Amino acid sequence: MIGNRFGRLRLIVPLLFTLLSSFATAQSDEDSAGREIVSIYLGAAGLADDPALNRYVNLVGNRVASVSSRADITWTFGVLDTESVNAFAAPGGYILLTRGLLDLLETEDELAAVLAHEVSHVVRQHHWKIIKKQQATAAVIQRMQGNMTSSNALFSDINGLFSDMMTRGLDKSAEFEADRDAAVLAANAGYDCTAILSLLEKMGSLKADSDEVSLLFQTHPNPEERLDQVVSAMTGDMDSCANLSAASTRYSRFVSGN
Repeated sequence: MIGNRFGRLRLIVPLLFTLLSSFATAQSDEDSAGREIVSIYLGAAGLADDPALNRYVNLVGNRVASVSSRADITWTFGVLDTESVNAFAAPGGYILLTRGLLDLLETEDELAAVLAHEVSHVVRQHHWKIIKKQQATAAVIQRMQGNMTSSNALFSDINGLFSDMMTRGLDKSAEFEADRDAAVLAANAGYDCTAILSLLEKMGSLKADSDEVSLLFQTHPNPEERLDQVVSAMTGDMDSCANLSAASTRYSRFVSGN
């Protein structure tokens, strides 16, 4: 079930790396790369068959994205139908979060914090920069192939770097940066800037070896470490936005059907 679905994701990952390597030489387009990556995720766990939920998440997500420095791109948000606890950002403005993660949330402020973190990855182009770097490396290797004794081994190394990005996650500094940006971005969108703290506290209370959170802990730094980083970045001028927003209770009302 859940474990099997995301086990399938891990098996599909090498296919994604090969796809991106060949894709890179044909089109260096951020949006197209993002769509290709999202299609892999959707092959592992489909979208939740709940139009109202997906619409709601899109409304909150676009509210957050609209105050970012990349408000001009088309942002798309979706909910994966799995109890696994995680969220994913793909280049070009594609963001997916799981039903399992939504079940952890209590307020719209926390939902905004999750989405702001993923929006920040896209704004900073964390994944896209890695892909572009790999594109450049692949191009150099392609030119060198005639003089190489073991091109297959070298291409295997490239695929290994993609594997690190998708199965072990981004560099810690990128995750810390997205957390810090998320607090500011959520505040600018009218949400509680400290909601990310309560979210990280909830993640920290989860059992790291359970099927539902194993991939989350595999691809992200320890929640306590992330908490320390966000708290240390909080400044006095953020005190005014450290309160529940007017929309805070809308999430619980939506979930309960009221």
